[in-house]
Amino acid sequence: MVAYCLKLGQVYSRLAAEEDLAKLEALTGVSSASLPPTYRLRKHQLDTWLTYNDPAVDVIFDTALTGDGKSLAGQLPLLTQNQRGMFLYPTNELIKDQAKGFARNWQDFDMVGKKRDYAIMNSEKITDLVIERELATRRNAIESLMANDALLSNPDLFHLLSSYHYGGNPDKMQFAFRLPNEYKYFVFDEFHIFEPPQIMAVLNILNYHKAVYPNEHHKYIFLSATPTPLFQKLLDNSGFRWKNVAGDYSPVGGPGFTIEPIVQPVSLDLHKLSDKGAYQWAVDNLDRLVEFYRQNPGSKGVFIVNSVATVKRLIAFYKVNLEKAHNIEVGENTGLTRRSEAAYAMDKDSPVQLIVATSTVDVGVDFEINLLIFEATGAGTFIQRLGRLGRHQREGWKLFQAHALLPEWIVDKFAARFPADGQEIERTEFLEAVRGSQGLTTGPDVIAEAGAIFQAEQEYRHYVNRWAGLQTAHVLIEAQQGGTQNPENSRGYYKNKDELSQKLYAQYNRLYGGNEDKDRLGRCITKYERMRKDSKLSPILKELNRFRGGSPLACGILDETDGGFPKTYDLLFLLANTRFTCIDEAEFRAAVERHPETRGKFERFKSQQLGLYVRLHEYQEERDNFSLTLRRSLKGKLNMVSVLNNFNIADSKVLAGHDNNRVNDQLAPLELVVLAVAGTPKEFKRKRYLGPLFPVYAVKDKDGLAPRSVMFGLNALLAYSQIPYKELGQDGADADCLIF
Repeated sequence: MVAYCLKLGQVYSRLAAEEDLAKLEALTGVSSASLPPTYRLRKHQLDTWLTYNDPAVDVIFDTALTGDGKSLAGQLPLLTQNQRGMFLYPTNELIKDQAKGFARNWQDFDMVGKKRDYAIMNSEKITDLVIERELATRRNAIESLMANDALLSNPDLFHLLSSYHYGGNPDKMQFAFRLPNEYKYFVFDEFHIFEPPQIMAVLNILNYHKAVYPNEHHKYIFLSATPTPLFQKLLDNSGFRWKNVAGDYSPVGGPGFTIEPIVQPVSLDLHKLSDKGAYQWAVDNLDRLVEFYRQNPGSKGVFIVNSVATVKRLIAFYKVNLEKAHNIEVGENTGLTRRSEAAYAMDKDSPVQLIVATSTVDVGVDFEINLLIFEATGAGTFIQRLGRLGRHQREGWKLFQAHALLPEWIVDKFAARFPADGQEIERTEFLEAVRGSQGLTTGPDVIAEAGAIFQAEQEYRHYVNRWAGLQTAHVLIEAQQGGTQNPENSRGYYKNKDELSQKLYAQYNRLYGGNEDKDRLGRCITKYERMRKDSKLSPILKELNRFRGGSPLACGILDETDGGFPKTYDLLFLLANTRFTCIDEAEFRAAVERHPETRGKFERFKSQQLGLYVRLHEYQEERDNFSLTLRRSLKGKLNMVSVLNNFNIADSKVLAGHDNNRVNDQLAPLELVVLAVAGTPKEFKRKRYLGPLFPVYAVKDKDGLAPRSVMFGLNALLAYSQIPYKELGQDGADADCLIF
């Protein structure tokens, strides 16, 4: 049921003042008259542009509201000053969405006439180019893409190319030098979604650029990202000069503001979720949804939930009760949705009236919708998802309706902060209340502000001490071993690897607060070398050097609920939410070759580490509570990151119906990066202030005497950073790589 309703007002954005436009023309020679006539720059766009041209600033954070044109702010140097830029987006969905904006701006700013071009560069595009153009290597494909004035890519590939992870030694050398040689500036969109491992990876690259090209003034623009105190400190240490740029807003229009609001007024209903979650809400509120579409013909909506399994259940329910019963077409977009199907649902001219999706769509994607239903467990996801609604007006849309599905205690917090049912609130005031409620984090401890609505989101502050120095050590060691020799035709300033290695060491030492008298990195390099030579520890480094980590338990899937289409997803998800049987790799490969959308792209769907392929028959209505077992004792392994094998799946209804033991046969020998801790998953997450969606699994070891929990991969490294030094396992004395 609805707890209560809030009315969020419309928002107008302040336009750039004439005197500021005059400053820009004096500084750059670009006049406002040369801009497309339909473009009226907002204040934050011009401020970002002016700051870009300020030689005293290296890093810019544009924190304007969702829907206020931050993307254009990042593109203006490219569109008007002949600059070459790399634009980095966290999801492929957002890359595709932003490519549409580039196409519009390319035409409006007559970039075709200026013989300039842009391109998408991701793993799929590189593979396609190799096949289509019959290129000899992936390096050839990357070099052809880098001929463009703008590259739309993802930070994962940027990290691989810039940090000596992509290809053999000659290629690693070339890529690390070429990117800052080719591009003057780098734009990071939606960077707020990232955590310390990704922040440190990017800081390593920025500092690398600074050492390699000391006389070049590269610029870095972060959109939708307010720097944390830790991020600020590390930028300051490194010698980067940074500046925040914010928007200026009003609830009413008038002189000096946009003619139309950038965000429409929204009616926000807050609902207390039951233990049965979003699916039960959908069942209970079906009549409400049907009535909304009846009263608002032509409406389009999005339902964003936290789980792919929930999406699948909702789609099955709505196909019958909305599509067949009321002719309201539904579509989906998840990590398990066929790309062509997702593209059809996402097209603004599609007849799909309700998209059911996961977080694949809530990061920056520009929807034209007047209905939004969403789950949220933290302030960040709440603000991000609410920001999808009200960005566009269509003829006939009289109401923009949001339904927030929240835990009961969060709804109560909202009610305490905004007690009047139906209360009208200025949007900026509301967002500040939500954003300001995130609280502060100090190590593993969370101190919430008085009246906080959401629990503080963990910052993993000790990650820097525990792991960041090892990420940096990788770059330094690769550089010392010959990866930084000056490539032909580059503008690098160092003629030999020893000179550059020394400069890099000094710059990275500075990053962590060191100086000529204080060596922060020596211990990190020693530890990295020791781990790299130890077969029991080297998988930890491999996981650490991935930008977002990876799933060692990814399976190749033939999804019979989607015509047998090939996909890839995590084994533990499949065990909990689906019914499947195992198949051979040859059968899976043949299916990949049969489908026109996947032909020739087996590597994209291959089960890389687990080597397991399955035929997915159906999604289960109820989650299967299988268990993990470990055929060894965890004694002496608690509260430390280890590489362990001999895991097995037990008590699985799915596996009970199999006529072989292939899943456990494939899983048992797999070497997994693991953090094992005492207690149940719920107890551990509560003790370490980890969010409800943080993946922690119960496990029963050989002793079986007490409850144990495990985390895998990058999640293990993050959780380890939250365990106090005094509680660490037998490697505790060597826990902190840095003393920062």
